[in-house]
Amino acid sequence: MILLNLVHEKGLTPKWVASTEGGEYHSSCPSCVGTDRFVIQPSKQMKKCVGSYFCRRCGAKGDSIQFCLEYLGLSFKEAVDRVGAKMPEKIPNIFAKKKSNSAGATINKPSAMWSQQARKLVDEAHENLLSQKGILALLNKRGLPIDAIQQYKIGWIEQSKNMEGHLWGLEKETIWLPAGILIPTIEKSQSVIRFKIRRKDWQPNDQYPKYIALSGSMSGLNIIGDKNNPIMIVVESELDAYALHHAVRDFAVVVAVGGCTKNPDSVTDYLAKNKTVLLICHDNDDAGKNMLTKWKGLYSRAQGYPTPIGKDIGEAIEQGLDLRTWIIEKLPVQMQYDLHLINQPWSQEDQSLTDWVLHYINERTVTRYTYDKLEQEINLGANSPRAKIGELQNYLKFMKRLIEGEYENKEMV
Repeated sequence: MILLNLVHEKGLTPKWVASTEGGEYHSSCPSCVGTDRFVIQPSKQMKKCVGSYFCRRCGAKGDSIQFCLEYLGLSFKEAVDRVGAKMPEKIPNIFAKKKSNSAGATINKPSAMWSQQARKLVDEAHENLLSQKGILALLNKRGLPIDAIQQYKIGWIEQSKNMEGHLWGLEKETIWLPAGILIPTIEKSQSVIRFKIRRKDWQPNDQYPKYIALSGSMSGLNIIGDKNNPIMIVVESELDAYALHHAVRDFAVVVAVGGCTKNPDSVTDYLAKNKTVLLICHDNDDAGKNMLTKWKGLYSRAQGYPTPIGKDIGEAIEQGLDLRTWIIEKLPVQMQYDLHLINQPWSQEDQSLTDWVLHYINERTVTRYTYDKLEQEINLGANSPRAKIGELQNYLKFMKRLIEGEYENKEMV
């Protein structure tokens, strides 16, 4: 069992758990460090060699050759020799050594047939969810009230089932649809391009991931909201992403990675390189730290911004975190003013200065300068358009110095 030896060489300590595929072992994951989530099947026959692995948490997967490439730093030829496989005449792309910090994968959209079937399923699941009081309450606790559920068309699949692949335009004979919360991605045209299901029967030691993407879904990451917004926020799970977007949708676009080790696709990569602010709201665990390391390696402007409480955004909401206030606090002050997220602070010093200038205006008759508009702006205080950019305060300070004779030219023209 060559793959088992390779796993030991990496420093992992796999434990036998089942006889599946000739023997199944579990260990911590070398990608996300999740405990007992890395599934190793050293006797499973793959296309080019023997041995298979996958992580139930982050989605890392491959065969014995891929393990050598990803985790032992071998070249393709060295990996083929190590596992005793036959060197192909032409190295296929799937075996080319991957860069750990690469970005820009091309996105493949689903067929029209797939989107049509997905639309029907999403609509049915959404109507079903609206009658599930317990699930609605659970989602509400995690930042998704009824208006958000309706906006994003989140749904509920009561029972798992297999669907005929040809009805979706797929070569697969059957498609597995697990029971759970259905989380779709819908374009402005209302076309469904992908969806995932958060399994209701998932357990920590489950063979399959908590989130299952339906076969045929569009590749790439889930981009939620207006791509023209100046702020981009990256999170791990779709439910957390939708809860966050619901709170900041007027000024930010949110990206759900769907797995801490996934790389940005071509669209996400373009956005990340061009946004004024790029926040990585990673989970408060080892996998989240690895996710931050990846994104900071790709984009120098990326800033880590995990929630101050809870493991992730969902837990933080349950513990009372106000998402909108939390995100706004991280933004540069000038950007907060420009986006009209806060008003310019009006200090006691500002108010004293305003009172001084108004007193001067009231006590003296000035015929060479019209104060009407200025007086109106001064009386508006912090609500003055000039106050929001600090111009009014600076102008008042200049007036005060001028009136007190600090400048040689005492005439105000």
